[in-house]
Amino acid sequence: MATLAGCMVAALLSVWGSVEIEQLFQQVFGRLADLCNEGSYSGAVVCDAFRSVEKSLLERVAVMLLLQVLCSALILAGALLIMKRAHDVLVRRTESALSLMSDSARVRGRDEISRLIDSLAELSARQAGFEAEGRWRQQTSGEQLRRKSQALQTLHQVARMFTDGVVSEFSLRNGLSLLETSLGARTAGLALNPAAHKALGTVALLHTRGEPAVLRQLGAEQNAREVSARVVPPSGDCAAHSLVVPVCRGDVSVGTLVIEFPENARVDDPQVNLAESFAHLAALAISSVSRSQEERRVALMEERSAIAGELHDSLAQSLAYMKIQVARLQRGLDREKHPTDVAQAARELREGLSAAYREVRELIAAFRVRMGPGGLLSTVQDAVDDFAQRSGLDISFVHDLGRCHLEVNEEFHVMQVIREALSNTVRHARAYHVWVSMHYGPEHLLTVVVDDDGRGLTNPYTESNHYGLSIMRERAHSLGGDVSVVHRPGGGTRVQLTFAPQKLPAELLTEGTT
Repeated sequence: MATLAGCMVAALLSVWGSVEIEQLFQQVFGRLADLCNEGSYSGAVVCDAFRSVEKSLLERVAVMLLLQVLCSALILAGALLIMKRAHDVLVRRTESALSLMSDSARVRGRDEISRLIDSLAELSARQAGFEAEGRWRQQTSGEQLRRKSQALQTLHQVARMFTDGVVSEFSLRNGLSLLETSLGARTAGLALNPAAHKALGTVALLHTRGEPAVLRQLGAEQNAREVSARVVPPSGDCAAHSLVVPVCRGDVSVGTLVIEFPENARVDDPQVNLAESFAHLAALAISSVSRSQEERRVALMEERSAIAGELHDSLAQSLAYMKIQVARLQRGLDREKHPTDVAQAARELREGLSAAYREVRELIAAFRVRMGPGGLLSTVQDAVDDFAQRSGLDISFVHDLGRCHLEVNEEFHVMQVIREALSNTVRHARAYHVWVSMHYGPEHLLTVVVDDDGRGLTNPYTESNHYGLSIMRERAHSLGGDVSVVHRPGGGTRVQLTFAPQKLPAELLTEGTT
């Protein structure tokens, strides 16, 4: 605008100069013309020349003045157009741009330029915020990708650990350690249901760096099954968040997984998903062990029931028929006179058949013994109660198995040795009290003792017509152990079975690995 104003002033000055020159020419040449007209100046030719020059100069000055006026008009028109265009560009477009801004941007500033500057500053700040948010999102996405990759690696290792080897306390503790490291937790614990830790031969609570404090708060709800994963906020003795996840397969509950996080740590969805996936894998592995043991137990029971049926249908029937025939023979011999040795042989034959028949009946009963869902301890307690009720003896049962875990076949052999010892005590010992105990020692030896306060056995290994002792020795031999029948200190008889179970506890496996 200053340049246009300067051009306009220059044009006006040139017009004013042209007007002054024209007036000067008119005065000079007008005076000369007056002199020529008055005759004061002689020379017609010179006067004509003056008139001609005057006319020519005045015409040229008029043309120059007209051009200067036109130039000034064009300059003015251009200035007006430029002013209008500048108003459109700088004012209207600025107003249009400002109309898109926030109300605070339109209010601030005294004119459009200052408001536009404020708006540009606001846009710059927003752009910086968007860039910072983009960097944060990129960093967060990278962190989430890293955590997901670590979670997948953890699940892969846990799945291989549960599928490649035997699921035990050792493998479960290693899996909990992997989960704790992946989640960045303070400690991880797995509270197993009674059936689950009995099937695995482990303690009821497995943990990595100590028992989670939230388990003490949930102590009153131990029998209540968790429905879904939940986050327990800090309260009481627990100053941090804890994640409680049910470990179940379908409707069958196996236990509860508890993850305790450090103080001020947040629990997000990826962590919950990883814990739920681990709980699902653990439930599948533990339930498969329980199901496998139950299948083996059922198969063994079916086989023993089949053997009992065969004994009952073949050998027991034959012995029963022979008993009847020998009884008839003995009655006939008693009515007639025969040598004494013949009658004695008949009596001994009858006694032998009766003993054999009794042993077969005991074998049939033994084969038909079923291992209850409570396992060995529950079945032994039921047998003790049954013998006590039928015989009237005072029979007690104590046990201390610790972390000892027996296979299905070992459970049946131990059960049959106890039943055989109790049966012998009821028939022969003339006892009043019987003590049954099971103890697992630190040398990985399981000792089963049946004591009574009866008359004792003078020479139990040579008693005639008694096959129970040899059967117990065969069972002990199949277990890789030994059975002994000796005098009990203080009077009576002691039957003791000692053997090493096939499955090692978790702490022995850990020592062997280290």
